[in-house]
Amino acid sequence: MKLLITLESKRYEVDVEILPDASAEPSNGEYRLAIPDSVLLPPLLPDIRESDKICRSPIAGAIVSVEVAVGMRVRQDDPIATIDAMKVETVVGAPVDGLVEEVEVRPGDAVKTGQVLCRLS
Repeated sequence: MKLLITLESKRYEVDVEILPDASAEPSNGEYRLAIPDSVLLPPLLPDIRESDKICRSPIAGAIVSVEVAVGMRVRQDDPIATIDAMKVETVVGAPVDGLVEEVEVRPGDAVKTGQVLCRLS
């Protein structure tokens, strides 16, 4: 049986096999699953690698503004810098929550795609 499951605002399509130690009761076209507590997993913690803490430029262009400084605390998607590429401005957000350790660009700097803008801890 295929199910569409939403976990922490992310949707997943999964194949489900109903085992003898679980039960599924149809009700108004929906299934209610009873799963023993012994098979439930603890909440998943995000797997944040060191490479995830590096904010990189998604495009080549010129730095218009830098919104952070060393020591600032940022949350995921907070603005880090604005880049102008062919008169289109792109705001680059923080890849993860963290503390700004290093800022490697200043307004007016030319950046390449993938160039490091800042590092978080």
